[in-house]
Amino acid sequence: MGKLQHILVVPVPAQGHVMPLMEFSNQLVNRGLKITFVNMESIHNKIASKLQDHPKEDKEDSRIHLVSIPERDPDPGKYVEYISETMSLHLEKLVKKFNESDDEKIDYIIADAFLGNVLEVAKKFGINGGAFFPASLRYLALILHFSKLIEAGDIDVKGNPLKDEDIKLPTSFGASGMSQPCRDLLSFTFNVHKSTKAAKWILCNSSYELEPSSHDLIPNILTVGPLLPRERLGQPKGQLMPEDSTCLAWLDHQPAQSVIYVAFGTTVHFTQSQFNELLHGLELVNGPLLWVVRAGLTDEVSTPYLDGFKNRLAQRGKIVDWAPQSKVLAHPSIACFITHCGWNSTMDGLSNGVPLLCWPYIADQALNENYICDNMKVGLRFKKDENGIITRSEIQTKVQELLGDEGIRSRANKLKDVIKTSTSECGSSSKNIEDFINSFKL
Repeated sequence: MGKLQHILVVPVPAQGHVMPLMEFSNQLVNRGLKITFVNMESIHNKIASKLQDHPKEDKEDSRIHLVSIPERDPDPGKYVEYISETMSLHLEKLVKKFNESDDEKIDYIIADAFLGNVLEVAKKFGINGGAFFPASLRYLALILHFSKLIEAGDIDVKGNPLKDEDIKLPTSFGASGMSQPCRDLLSFTFNVHKSTKAAKWILCNSSYELEPSSHDLIPNILTVGPLLPRERLGQPKGQLMPEDSTCLAWLDHQPAQSVIYVAFGTTVHFTQSQFNELLHGLELVNGPLLWVVRAGLTDEVSTPYLDGFKNRLAQRGKIVDWAPQSKVLAHPSIACFITHCGWNSTMDGLSNGVPLLCWPYIADQALNENYICDNMKVGLRFKKDENGIITRSEIQTKVQELLGDEGIRSRANKLKDVIKTSTSECGSSSKNIEDFINSFKL
């Protein structure tokens, strides 16, 4: 047997970035490649601990080698630069070490597009690289377009206009407000621009069928998603949070399409006043409720009112620290999903035909809300009051409106079929993965 093609995979050290890249790595392994997956030490330890129960039973795992690099606390406000510089520095040492052996020599590097300098390391060693973008095509196209606006002198690095004229965006971005998601991630714009310039291919966690107009704006793009987490030996690869699977047994006892699932990802943080309105709003909603309340969701997660709410909810609902989300959303009891609109969560919901209630927080999430509500029409958005608060009455009203809208559910089910087709064996994303592999195996 000849040498396996050896791919070095480098994610941003955050769950929303690690999970899709780990799933992509598993798909490459299934097609006969060998993967070395590089992470910051703290993230590496969480992933490694998930695999310790079955270290040798899965032949796929024998081709995924987990490697950690040391880390320190970054300077305040310098996290993006710290991650990019640290990854690049240690990656160069790692490539040199692997390349000392013909059997271990690195053939290709896949790096998260937000890391910036990493693919410059690949070029230094004469290794081709792919920039992996874990979010939507629309968001990638927007970031690349902003890079062009900065280069042209239309805006500064903070997104402020420099010319006394309207800034035109491509029509595929839609007419809804783009300013907030743009400003939130301008710090990443140069990194993504640098990565995509250095990459032979840009690999995106979406599909052509989901975003055809944005797809056509991006050169050298291969859509390889949505990369939905799959169960292997009882754990989705790349999951960093301890999951409470007791909620699945609870869901088994609920009527079909009756449960409201509420989860806000790993980074959302509510003010105490907003958290209290959310509590009251969920209490006003009729029907079964499954709510993920992780540490850090608000300053005081354990409050007398929340404890009382848990007691009152015991008859019709359940609160967990973290849920096995892909399994939850695939459960027939789920009626709708109140979400922060992270791209992974959006795809988790839509791949199961679940209508969405949108509560975006940062970065691309407002852009995803526009996609969900305005383009695909598979969800509704909450409206904030004059103080920027989503009130309890607004929560109650929108849940009732969503559950009563059969058109939204029908469109969500059609989108489920679109996603299933694109990720099937003969689908466009699967074909692109094969084309990607063939491009460097020749």
